[in-house]
Amino acid sequence: MPSHQQLISVAMCTYNGARFVTEQLESIQNQTLLPNELVVCDDGSTDNTLALIEQFAKNSPFPVRIFQNEHQLGVTKNFEKALTHCRGNLLFLADQDDCWVPEKVAHLSKVFSENPSVNVVFSDALLVDEHANSLQQRFWEVVRFGTPQQEQWKQGRSIEVLLVGNRVAGCTMAVRKSFVEMILPFPTDISDFLHDTWMAFIASILNQIQFIPEVLIHYRQHNSQQVGTQQKNGQSVTLTNRFSRPHSTKLAPLQKQAEELQKVYAHLARIIPSTHPNLQVVAAKLHFLNVRAHLPDNRFRRIWPTLQQWRKGNYHRFADQDATTTGILLTALGDILE
Repeated sequence: MPSHQQLISVAMCTYNGARFVTEQLESIQNQTLLPNELVVCDDGSTDNTLALIEQFAKNSPFPVRIFQNEHQLGVTKNFEKALTHCRGNLLFLADQDDCWVPEKVAHLSKVFSENPSVNVVFSDALLVDEHANSLQQRFWEVVRFGTPQQEQWKQGRSIEVLLVGNRVAGCTMAVRKSFVEMILPFPTDISDFLHDTWMAFIASILNQIQFIPEVLIHYRQHNSQQVGTQQKNGQSVTLTNRFSRPHSTKLAPLQKQAEELQKVYAHLARIIPSTHPNLQVVAAKLHFLNVRAHLPDNRFRRIWPTLQQWRKGNYHRFADQDATTTGILLTALGDILE
């Protein structure tokens, strides 16, 4: 069992997970460093998920506490509830359908022990199919958390990486209880912004998040999962369409991004002082998006605001880390010409 200083809780959320939950429970039971407890919050399962968990609890080497929601909370609020009920000071998030590598708890716990200022730690994951067969791909490959992103992260610029897109999966994450208590409640009014994104975002702004490159879970991909790595299918825009479509069509996704980031900023501002340098990075990205999202219809009138943002370095600063110099230039030219 963990030392007195490290009381470890596993927070698991379930919903109709009978098909895979036993394998996940067994992988937690087989950890080289066992947790002190498992907290399960079930969001209204209608299969035998709860029966399987209750059966596991009878012979579990650690206490299992089960909470059943009277009304469905959804993924984010269900994890909020599970984390709130945890009694440990290190909290490990668990989905119902994955499989943990035996050293997961030990490896992540060691990072916390060696880095008192770190509040969130996450790892890579191996993608597997519904039968637990390797898909020969890692999670970080899917979300493009490669060398450019990792180097920028190590430089203390992780928030710039996350402003492009989330790279952190909750099932690979462990957090300090004190950190969770500071950032509750989790927001639910932001599109594609689940509990894990919220925790990673705040920890990044505070420079309190660290990653380790090891694969510590097998991340199962299947049709019935609530959260996974499926990519969105967006309609590609042809070169002809770029210059023939209405300007409002070009601006619509930028306006949507700006609206969502405005919500993010508002939630962050209730926790983090507006003078914090990394929150100012978020504000700068928000301003950049708003400028791009409200460029006038007249092409000549777009030139000056675009040049201003270029001179400030914002097209480079807020570009995808994999973007080429040519690609960044084309983005700016597109803002003027499209």
